[in-house]
Amino acid sequence: MIIEQPEKVNALTISSLPENDNVSWDEFVYDHPDASVYHLSEWFNILQKESKQKILKLVCKDEGGKIVGVFPLQYTKGFPFRLGGVPGIKRLSSLPRTPIGGPLAMDENIAGLLVQKAVDIVKEIEGRHLQIKTFSPQLKIEKDQLHKFLWREIYITEIPEYPKEIRFGDSRNHAAIKRAMKKALKNNVHFREATDINELKEWYPLYSDTMRFHVTPARSYSFFKNIWELMKPKGLMSLVLAELETNGIKQIIAGSVLFRFNDTVTYAFNGSSRNHFELRPNDLLHWQAIHDAQKMGFKYYDLGEVSKDHLSLAAYKKKWASLIKEMYHYYYPKPEGLENEKELDAGTSGNLKQIIWQTLPLKVTEIIGDRTYKYL
Repeated sequence: MIIEQPEKVNALTISSLPENDNVSWDEFVYDHPDASVYHLSEWFNILQKESKQKILKLVCKDEGGKIVGVFPLQYTKGFPFRLGGVPGIKRLSSLPRTPIGGPLAMDENIAGLLVQKAVDIVKEIEGRHLQIKTFSPQLKIEKDQLHKFLWREIYITEIPEYPKEIRFGDSRNHAAIKRAMKKALKNNVHFREATDINELKEWYPLYSDTMRFHVTPARSYSFFKNIWELMKPKGLMSLVLAELETNGIKQIIAGSVLFRFNDTVTYAFNGSSRNHFELRPNDLLHWQAIHDAQKMGFKYYDLGEVSKDHLSLAAYKKKWASLIKEMYHYYYPKPEGLENEKELDAGTSGNLKQIIWQTLPLKVTEIIGDRTYKYL
């Protein structure tokens, strides 16, 4: 839906920015302390290329025309016949296929006005739901009721100023992490940042295999290629690699896509060889990435969230984290059959679906993933 006429509310004007107007949007995002890399126009372009669905950029302006709030949203196609459960319904989402989104505003009142406008848009489209992903435990709107659900916890390492020592938990936990990192180095596993897109292509099968193991559809190679081309030149993205050297031959055995924005480095995607887990390449990746982030002046290292059925992965991330934040999903209207957050995050461990998925050829899971994310 296109907002043809701005809506005025108490001298504030709510409208949608033209698709090609990114400068004023990004200027506001860069200045907002709560903004994430996912609020940037580069990320919107990547999402649009992935699903071919429209991005709606709601803005609130004051009487002088200054932007005082933004709210990114994208339409999703949704699966037919309610396949995929709640995540597969038709949505106007902030933001789909993204960990976090939500409005950014100068105050709660402005945020509420933006959310109310999104609700009003959804009301005019039969069968579509508004979905908001945010850290905010309370979003207030005037006329309608949002339905809030606790989704997941996100694990964050708070980084002290350089050159203070970075400590990971108590002495026992810190020592265990340090031993794992040293084990990687002792076994000729080295850390470096990828400099060529061919290294991204070499890493991608490791990522796909990792997603298959976790029974999660893989994002397409084109998705990562777009991230590389749109974000890396601006310093927003890097691919860090753990490389094993044996008899002069180098092999990538793990790698992580990191986003760098505001005061945070975000660990966004990982792929690693399960045949080399004992060499602890991922411990080396996190250790070095966090220490590099400290030297660059970042305050936080975001390890991301974990679904409720991946207990071992959650335990792994917790050992690095000093902060845990709760993430919320808000819906309007309430999706049919959704009673609690478990409906949003249903597990697949130990069932037939998991067994079948993990035995599929890697190329098959990649094709399924590419097609799936066009609907979610």
